[in-house]
Amino acid sequence: MSKKFGIETLSGDWYNQLGSTVHFAVDLNGGLVGKYISAVGHAEDGYRLNGRFDADPPAGEGVSLGWTVNWRNVLPDGTVNNAHSTTTWSGQYFDESSSVGERIVTNWLLTQSTDPSDIWNSTNVGNDAFTRIMPSAAEISKAKALSFGSPHPQQILAKK
Repeated sequence: MSKKFGIETLSGDWYNQLGSTVHFAVDLNGGLVGKYISAVGHAEDGYRLNGRFDADPPAGEGVSLGWTVNWRNVLPDGTVNNAHSTTTWSGQYFDESSSVGERIVTNWLLTQSTDPSDIWNSTNVGNDAFTRIMPSAAEISKAKALSFGSPHPQQILAKK
């Protein structure tokens, strides 16, 4: 493993531009598990995530990583929420010495279950940037206003 990259670097809480939280726990072999907690839409509680990251990244470059969330969870009262959708995020982690500062920059694909005749409309594409600092209410409002061309997964699911 690169001497400049420790797995603890990815562990913990990260916040995207809409205030959603991703919590990562990582292992030495590049495993990534955790929970995604949405700050928008009608999501309740959190959603499990599974993914991978490059445990031995090249020096001076980003660390490739990706994870998947299936938008189904079971609430403490036993209620099952199922949006019949799955999102994958793929991107890179950059440390504080990079030109963008410490952040995870991703692109995502959200695929919803559809009838075969609507498969052309089943997948949406967008992007997220995650940082260690929760965005302010003003920053979240601005991000929501700017995401009209590429809605966030929770916004799409909330409309369904």
